[in-house]
This record gives sequence, C-alpha cells and structure tokens, in this order.
Amino acid sequence: MLAQEDEEGLVAVSTSRATDRRSFTQKLREDAEIVIDQQGAVVGWSTAAHALLGFTASEMRGRSVGSLIASEQSIPIDGGSAERGLAAPVVLRCRDKHTEACRVWIRPAEHPPDRWIVIVSPVPEGAESQVVGEAVLDTLFKQSPTSLCVYGTDLRLSRFNPAAKGMQGIFGDKSIGLMPHELWPDSNSAEFELRMREVLKSGVPHVGFEKRGRPPDDPEHDHVFANSVFRLEDPTGRVIGLATTAVEITEQRIAEERITLLADASAVIGTSLDVVETGQQLADVAVPRFADAATVDVFTPVISGEEPDPDRADLRRVGLRYAGDTDSSGGTANPLKPRFPYSASTGEPVADEPYRVDTLLPSDDGEPLYRGTCGKQPAHSLVVPMRARGAVAGLVTFYRLGQGSPFSDFDVLTARDLASRAALSIDNARRYTQEHSAARALQHQLLPHHFAEQTAVETAHYFAPATSGANWFDVIPVSGARVVLAVATSNETGLSGAAALGRLGTAVHALTDLDLNPEEVLSRLDTLIARIAGKLSSGSAPQPHDTGFEITCLYAVYDPASGRLSLASAGHPPPVVAEPDARAKVLTIPMDAPLGAPERHSTTTEFDLPAGSTLALYTPTHPSDGPRTDQGPDLLTRAMASTADVPLEELRDQILAALPDAVSSPRGTVLLLARTHRLDEDHMSTWDLPSDPAVVATARSLVQRQLTVWGLQATAFVTELVVSELVTNAIRHAEGPVHLRVIRDHHVLICEVSDRSTTAPHLRYARSGDEGGRGLFLIAELTQRWGTRFSDSGKTIWTEQDVEHELDH
Repeated sequence: MLAQEDEEGLVAVSTSRATDRRSFTQKLREDAEIVIDQQGAVVGWSTAAHALLGFTASEMRGRSVGSLIASEQSIPIDGGSAERGLAAPVVLRCRDKHTEACRVWIRPAEHPPDRWIVIVSPVPEGAESQVVGEAVLDTLFKQSPTSLCVYGTDLRLSRFNPAAKGMQGIFGDKSIGLMPHELWPDSNSAEFELRMREVLKSGVPHVGFEKRGRPPDDPEHDHVFANSVFRLEDPTGRVIGLATTAVEITEQRIAEERITLLADASAVIGTSLDVVETGQQLADVAVPRFADAATVDVFTPVISGEEPDPDRADLRRVGLRYAGDTDSSGGTANPLKPRFPYSASTGEPVADEPYRVDTLLPSDDGEPLYRGTCGKQPAHSLVVPMRARGAVAGLVTFYRLGQGSPFSDFDVLTARDLASRAALSIDNARRYTQEHSAARALQHQLLPHHFAEQTAVETAHYFAPATSGANWFDVIPVSGARVVLAVATSNETGLSGAAALGRLGTAVHALTDLDLNPEEVLSRLDTLIARIAGKLSSGSAPQPHDTGFEITCLYAVYDPASGRLSLASAGHPPPVVAEPDARAKVLTIPMDAPLGAPERHSTTTEFDLPAGSTLALYTPTHPSDGPRTDQGPDLLTRAMASTADVPLEELRDQILAALPDAVSSPRGTVLLLARTHRLDEDHMSTWDLPSDPAVVATARSLVQRQLTVWGLQATAFVTELVVSELVTNAIRHAEGPVHLRVIRDHHVLICEVSDRSTTAPHLRYARSGDEGGRGLFLIAELTQRWGTRFSDSGKTIWTEQDVEHELDH
C-alpha cells in the first residue's frame, strides 16, 4: 500500500488493486476524519474516510460535506466532544452507490481556527438498524406533516414537532410542561387524559380518539382532530412516556355530519300531512345541528291548501326553533332571547336563490319586529326559498348568532337541500289539506242539517269528519211513526270515500220508502257498493267480490207503537243501550262482514225496549284520527251508567269528555244518541174490524170520534174518505179481519189498514166511463204520502196527512 502526504498534512491513499486487503479492512474499523471550512466544503480527507466511503481526497476536495448525506438531514455543528460526547446518527452515501450507517462528531480544529473536524465512525454490525431507525425517527419528527407530541408519565408535554406548533395555536413556545387540559381548555381534554392513562397502564395503543373543541387561534369554530396514543419504552422495557399523533379531520366530520343531517331530515320531515307541523319539523332538524335558530315561513294560501300566489308576499310562520329556548330537561329560557323577523314583508319580492345577510336581531325588550329593524344582537342569516314543483311555497331562514361562524358555500348547498326536501313535503301537505278540506266539506253537506221533530225518539249527536276514511249517519222517519237510525263508515279516504258514503246515504233514503226489514236493506246496499267498486255491471247478478273497498253499516228501525228495535249490522259495532234503572250494556247481534266484502249476508235481530231507553250508535275511529270511541264499548257503558235523568246533550258531552286523551274535537267521531218513547192513548188508537162491507160505516164513525178527541175535526171529511177507501179495499181483496190504526205524530196524521193479503195494490187511472178504480187515486190526491209495507202476517197500507195548520188553530 502506497501513501503520500499533501501540503495540508493529510494522507492520500492509493486505491491500487495491490493494496493489502488486510490493512484496508483494518482501516474500516478506524474513525475517519474530514476537515471542512466555514462553508461546509471539504478541505481534508483522511485515509480512513477513503476506506470507509470509497471517495479519494482529490474527488472530495472542494465539495460540500452535505453531498455525502443520504437523507434530508443536516450535520449539527454544536461543539460536541470527539471523545464520544454528543453524536448524531447519519446515513452516508458511498462511492459504489450503497449507504453506510454512521455516527458523526463535530469539533473545531485547532489549526487553522476557521476549520471544523468531522469524525465519522462506522456503526458496528448489529447496531446499524438502530442508527437507521434513529435517523428515520429524527427525520419523521422534524419533517412529518402530522402533529407529533411526546408526554412524560405524568402526562406533561416534553416535546412536539413543528407540525404540532401550527395546530390552531394549541402548542406554542410556552407549552412544554403543560397537561392536555391546560393546552386546550375548551375541548374534551379531560376524556383524552383518561385514554392516555389507560394506554400508560395497559400498553395497548388507542387509535382514532376524536378531540373536539374550539382552539385558541379560532375560538368561533369547532375543530376535530383524530388522535392516537402510544406508550414509549426504553430497551429495558421501562415506561418512559407517551407519544401522540393528531390529524385534523374537521372538514371530513362536517361533511359526514351534514350527510347524517340530510338523512335524518329525510326520515323526519314529511311524516305529517300538516303544513304547520311539517314546517316545525324542518326547524327542529336544523337546530342546533346546523344553525343556532331557524324560522320557517310560508305564504298564507298554502296553510289553507291553496296554491301559493306570487302576487301575495304575505308570510305566516309555521316553524321556529331557537337553541336558547327552554329544553325538555327543564332548563330555563333566556329572558333576553332574540326575536326573529320575517324574511320578507308584505309587498316585497321573494328571492329565487339563497342569499346571506349579516343582521342585528332585536331582543325581547319591546323593539319593533319588522324587516330591516335594527337590533342589538349580531347574527349571520341564510335565507333559502322553499321551491317545489316550480313554485315557491315560502322561505326558511337559518341564523348563527354572534360575529363568528358565518355560512359557507358548503352551508348554502346543505341549506338548499334541506329547503328542497321540506318544500316537497309542505307541498304534499298543502295538497292533502286541499283535498281533506274538500272531503270534510262534502261530508258535512251530505249529513242532515236538522232532524224533523217526531214522536218515536229524541236525539243528540256529535260529528267530526275523519282524517282516514269517511263517516255518515242519519235519522229518517218512516211509516207508522217509526224511525230509522243508521251509521256507516268507509275505509276509502278523501273525496272518493265521502262520495261513496253520499251515494250510500241516498240509497238508504230510497230504501226506507220501501219499508224493508234491516237485513234486506243491507243486502241491497251491498249490491250498490259492489257496483261502486266496479265489480258489478248494471243488471248483473251479484257475484263474490273482493275489492278492498268496504263500508261498515248499522241499520236499525225503532217502532214506538210496540217498543221494538230491529237492527242488522254489516261489520259495524253494535249499539250500547241503557234502559231506565238498569246498567248500560252492548246489544248482542251477529257481526256480519262489511258491505263490499265477499260472501256476506245479514241477519235481523229484534229487541223490546222500554220507554226512556237510551241508544248510543257510534263509528269506529282510525288511530290517526285521534281518540278511539271503539276502545270499547266499555267506555260507553261506563259513561252511560246513569242516563235516566240526564239530558241527551249533557250525556253527549260527558261521553266526549271521557274519551282517552280527549281533545275539543276528536276527529273521525260519530256519536248518535237516541232516547226512545212509546205511543200512548193520546197519540194512537187501534181497532180490529170483521171482514164485512157493513163495517165501513163503523170505521168512519170510530175515526171521526177520535179526531174530535184530538181536536182535528177539520180533517174529518178527508180522513173518513181515506179510511173508507182503505177498509173497503181490504174487505174486497183480502180475507180475514181488518186492523185499523190512526196515529197522531206531531204535525202528521197517520191512517193504517192491515190485512192478511200479501198482494200490493197499485195506483190506476180510471177512464171517465169506469165505475171503479179511483180509490187509490183519490187517496194519493188527498194525502201527502201513502205506501205499503209487508210483514210476516200480511201487509199494511198507510197514509200521511199534514195537520200542522189544524193544530195551530
């Protein structure tokens, strides 16, 4: 091996292939010395440096010593001791492109004084990975964009990297020695410290802890950082502290929270078909998750179900939520809470696009409340039109109180989405309100506005149109001073349900004139419902049908002469009856299938009721319509425990007040009360006459005497003529005895003649030369109504005369 000394006193080593390999290997274990000037340029290169790194002195002279460093790190010139004092781990480049893990020490040279000596020591085999790890960790700590902090076992900060120092002002020059709750008071640091202690104890890292709060450099906004905690141990396993990393995920969390907000809004907004309730749902969803306050205002016509009018800018508030109001936990309301003006006043145009406005809200101190009012509390507002199906239904205004937290462009997109979802729900509610109002009006129009005064029963009723389905009831006088009590309900909603019950009511009135028994009436109504549902064509025979369209109906006939109640039910709850001095009970009748159901049939059931009995007929109520009157007939039986001396109007009010969760107007409720009466000698007289033509004169005489008792002498001539014709026809065309009855029913005089024949008479128009055939024609001309009803024992022909004028005199 050849060596030559240069003018600097350094040795240049030859790299000839004849070099003693043993000596060369020995030099690898020696410390290499490199002399650099103040600018870091190499001015001296030892033989050991050549042996270690492969570069010759001539190749390195004048080059920067930093070119040897393999990673982005610097060699600290801090006056460390060459006697293994302070050392820095480095990774150096060699001439053959590989790297060498080394430790370096820097000291000033004695001669000349402006030089520095860099001592490079190769890392022994086995310690290389440790040096590389130290170098990587040092680089990571200094250059990582992730916040890195080191805490002692007492949870006090001992070191942090530059990325942490820029983290919203949490870490600064005076942060060393502070605990997490002292570094960031306005956060959940107390919980973070609990997690740190758990990691110290268990050694299990905690990953992804979300630290939230308002940092010192941005006290107006919440920030979120994802933190991970790891325990630090020395080579002997002794716990020496904790290392933490933190990455800000505020924007990510905001985006996730907004997605969750919109998902919750989709699930909540629109669950009600009420405009006001839908507006309040929007305000409740937005506060406090999106804004400190929210107001929802719609155009006045929208509330009543009408189309919004662009020429009318008058708004009505349907939703308001303020985060400072009293909450359900019992907190107290802020006495100086701000008031929120309408987004636009009458006469001002409504904006088509969202806009942001900084405003001053008036406090609750008597300030005027109108657009443009100057208050005392600063706020940022975001006004968003609620547009659905090409029309603006109203406006929603979001407020953030204070000077900070203005609405961003991303907030505008979120608010627009919220308003769009709410607008569609409000428009659906408006359309429902429109149809529901029309259905309610139709139901009211189809119901009787007053009941004619009669002898059979006195009545009282309550009716509130249903939200789901439709209801109908009526009290109809029929022949013989009897009365029909009918109630019905449909499962069809809206106008179609109300119209179906309207057709049903018309059919019931027509069928009452036929004097059919209840089961026959329901059978004919079933055919009608089948035709309404489209399953039967005109004139076809009834077929089994299952349309899903059903009507329940209860049809009852009460006869005051006998005190007999005949009724049949098509899927409708039976009535409750309270007899005088007896407990109320539910009448037991067959519950046949509803009208419109397949394979249904009806059965008539009869009951004898004493005078003064009280009947309660009602309709079952859908749960969405409020309190249910069919939660048992138990409710009615309890409310009707004592009815003998209670006026019907008072009893009705007592029953309504007893409804569960009673409100002033429970929807979908029909309650019909009827108190029965009996016809006595002052209102009715009957005679059984033999089938003999000579008895006709006797019949006229009997009726004439009864009319005198009743003070109806003025009607005697007509009445005697009617009775004479009816009795004559019964004797001529039937066999067996004849039954004659006259009834005074308020302003009507009723004459009835019964026989055992089932042949119905018919009206004929006799020719001028005919000797007979004019009897029924005369009766039809002299009376207001006449007809025939059949029974198991024959038929009855009846007439009605209006005697109101005679009674008045």
